[in-house]
Amino acid sequence: MKTGIIYISKHGTTEKVARIIADKLNSGKTELVNLSKEKIMNIETFDRIIIGGSIHMASVHKKTKKFCESNKSTLLKKTLGLFLCCMETGEKSIEQFENAFSEDLRRHASSTALLGYEYNLDKMNFFERILVKKISGSKESISEIDYNGIVRFVNELENQK
Repeated sequence: MKTGIIYISKHGTTEKVARIIADKLNSGKTELVNLSKEKIMNIETFDRIIIGGSIHMASVHKKTKKFCESNKSTLLKKTLGLFLCCMETGEKSIEQFENAFSEDLRRHASSTALLGYEYNLDKMNFFERILVKKISGSKESISEIDYNGIVRFVNELENQK
């Protein structure tokens, strides 16, 4: 089974999670595509598609939304996984997930997940560091990636073969 993991990663967390997912998948060839650096020629070549995004300034990257909307008819024919990296929990994180991915894609997906977050202050610009320090109350980098959630996400996808 050929899998495409399509994501955008501003500071590296979503890419890190995408790579962990790729390493845990048991079947076939996996191709990682960072939409902020690469263009996908044809998603029809993938049997399974995983889309990942992150929340910055309260919403998912507009290229992620545009990709989903532009390719919706194809995505609805494929085995689909959707994940989001965000610092929020509870109702707020669910709301962000629902805003990131349309209802029809969420319903079609074999697996969906909120997989935590990281603040890597070394990769942020001055203003981002100030904002993150104010929001998080932390003066150092934080990693709260949900590794158990990644395993559950991958297992749900693998069970859809």
